[in-house]
Amino acid sequence: RRSGSGSGSGRRWPIVTAKKRAFPAAATSNGAGGGGGESERKAGGTLPFASFLENIFGGGGGGGGDEQNNDDGQDNAVQRFVDAWNDRDMQAAADQFSETCVYDDTKFYTPFVGKSSVKRHLLREADSFSPSIRRVIDDTAASADGSRICTLWHTEEDGEPTRDGRGCTFFTLEGGAIETVLDVPEPGSPKPGDAGLMILSAASGVMDMTGAGYVDVDVDADAVGGSSSSAAATAPERYFEAWNRRDMVAASSCFSPDCTYEDAQYERPFAGLVALTDHLDRVADALPRSFEFVSDDLAVSNDGTKVGVRWHVENGDGDALPFTRGCSMYVLDETSGLIKEGFDVPEPAAIKTGAIELAFRSTVRKVTEEPVRAIPLALWAAYMYVVFFSDGILPGANALALEQRTWEEVRDLSINFFLVSPLLHLPFAPVVHPMLEGVFNLLLSWAAMFAGFLSDEREEKPNMIPMLPVVAGMQFLTSAFFLPYLGTRSTEQRLEGGPNDVVVYREDLSTIEGTVGEWRGLGAFLGSVGTGSIAWAFLGRQGFGNFQERFSTFVDLLSVDRVGSSFIVDLVIFALFQGWLVDDDMKRRGVNVEAGDMLPLRSIAKFVPFFGLALYLTFRPELPTRGGGVTE
Repeated sequence: RRSGSGSGSGRRWPIVTAKKRAFPAAATSNGAGGGGGESERKAGGTLPFASFLENIFGGGGGGGGDEQNNDDGQDNAVQRFVDAWNDRDMQAAADQFSETCVYDDTKFYTPFVGKSSVKRHLLREADSFSPSIRRVIDDTAASADGSRICTLWHTEEDGEPTRDGRGCTFFTLEGGAIETVLDVPEPGSPKPGDAGLMILSAASGVMDMTGAGYVDVDVDADAVGGSSSSAAATAPERYFEAWNRRDMVAASSCFSPDCTYEDAQYERPFAGLVALTDHLDRVADALPRSFEFVSDDLAVSNDGTKVGVRWHVENGDGDALPFTRGCSMYVLDETSGLIKEGFDVPEPAAIKTGAIELAFRSTVRKVTEEPVRAIPLALWAAYMYVVFFSDGILPGANALALEQRTWEEVRDLSINFFLVSPLLHLPFAPVVHPMLEGVFNLLLSWAAMFAGFLSDEREEKPNMIPMLPVVAGMQFLTSAFFLPYLGTRSTEQRLEGGPNDVVVYREDLSTIEGTVGEWRGLGAFLGSVGTGSIAWAFLGRQGFGNFQERFSTFVDLLSVDRVGSSFIVDLVIFALFQGWLVDDDMKRRGVNVEAGDMLPLRSIAKFVPFFGLALYLTFRPELPTRGGGVTE
């Protein structure tokens, strides 16, 4: 048997096993899960900590608290991380991770790699979860040196356990800092149960008919990492080996007669040896014989009574199956060494809802606390329907009609972006109605002005929708990007504290945020482009006649043109909402908005469409530097 490696997605993790051992478990999201392996044992005690975050919906996302079942009171990075999370001090939480850490929350498709990425994710969680949600540890298995810690946890809200709020998390630490995290929450209700086994049974039948994917099931115990009768092997390790051999008699003998076994895929635990044996037989019958469970890492307590496992599933060819990782916790009887309690939880299957759920929770919380946010969100929903999908509300065909003249118009306007092509008399410049060109370029210059607020998004204040992609997207779909950003962005007060604590320094910004967003000439340049666009609408292309003639033909065009009429809608939206970002921008610059400082400039920015925003970007205070001055 080869050494198992990695996870279902091919990620690399530190391993403490000298040689990995294939092992079984109860049902995964595909019908099975659980695990174990052969580990280097070290003397020492179990380390305490609160639990890790359970993801949204059916769990509430947190827990941590005072009712912990741990072995001693030693301090460690995991304990400090969880304490900081419960206090919503995400800087302190992120400080417990190494620079090269990998934090794999299995409700997301990709892990968060690096300390900066982890911090950004934690800040988004702080912006999404109510402070009343905490993390509570139920049990811990930790290696003697504290380098491997596995936890069994649940979440609470206002002191009450949340529904479907349990899970298992495996941490590795290097040099006292958290290096990897695999967080596996239990599936929500209704639990998949035997439905997953039925699917796997059908799949197994196909494999039996084709003969594809199988290996010899009579595997020598030495070929999978050692003899199952080894005195050094724990009961979970012997159980895993027996299960992979499909020796259910030997597998069941690893459990005490009064055992309790919880498979998170099922609504209720299996109590007693008879119920557990029936369950294991059912799972074994459903899974293809080639399926084996491979240990990625172990956390074994000093006294050997607790074993935590991180694992994945392989199909006999050495390749890990996707979405088949998991985490398990086992408690052993002190006298017999048999398993008296077990908890297995697989990662969510192919549909990962973490990002959507986090965004939803964040939005609901923000709208609840600030009902005014519902205005841009509701308007966005109406805008998307009216502009892109409706018939009869705006002139012209909807976007689904794929009308050729619509795409030709969009192409021609794009070629004449900022009027460069017609002003230079380039031979490929198409002829477009000058008022339509003027409106189009005024709208895009207005949209580009919001780049002056790029400091609204930075490492210390991540938004659910990042600001830079929004500004870029507004050059193509304008309000379709702008409105949801206004409704979901994080306010300075939410993440930074009170009004006196929100000053941002130039050094806090990325290169793009600082160079583009803080460019003193941004307002004047784009204001000039917009002014030139207005002049072009009235004076450009003399062949379109005087003002009365060109206005009349422009109205006629709008009466049948979906693109042009949507531009008018966008101009109105920009005029209504251009001031929504001004007050927070002033606070970042040290202006006491609550005291009414710089009220005239703020009022101009909010209530004078387009030109007021251009003036604001030109005359607003510059961001300070940490040296005590302002930017040059």
